[in-house]
Amino acid sequence: MNEIEEKKEVGRPSEYTDDILIKAKEYIDSCTDEIDEYHKTRGDKSDGYERLIRVKLPTIEGLAVHLGIGRTTLYEWKEKFPQFACIIEELQAIQADRLINNGMSGDYNPTIAKVLLSKHGYREGIEQTGLDGKDLIPDKQSKEKSDKALNEFLDGPNKGNS
Repeated sequence: MNEIEEKKEVGRPSEYTDDILIKAKEYIDSCTDEIDEYHKTRGDKSDGYERLIRVKLPTIEGLAVHLGIGRTTLYEWKEKFPQFACIIEELQAIQADRLINNGMSGDYNPTIAKVLLSKHGYREGIEQTGLDGKDLIPDKQSKEKSDKALNEFLDGPNKGNS
């Protein structure tokens, strides 16, 4: 048996079937947060209500575990099978929507939500590119040249002749 044949035999087979779509959808639908609210008391006094959220955010990793396959296989299936790509898009859209809304409301840790949203292309800060797509923040060398030119203009043409 050669090395390639040995590698094929290692690990679980990852065969794509229509049942995969059903199981993937079941996973996404099962990912709902559990919220427990209970009355807080301290001695004889009521301190209002406490809320505990058990977050169950749909993730690529969670889907891979649910299906019993590796993440690499998920990404391969996403490229090969359009219906599976739709499932992954749905998962990512639900994840981003919940991170945004629950991160802003404080139900999720805003710092963690911000970190996870970076996986969706979100980032903190202001877009600083021009209409041509080039970065508006000059590099150090360009800034030094423009500062020098501005200073020369402000000093006037006769500064060196005085």
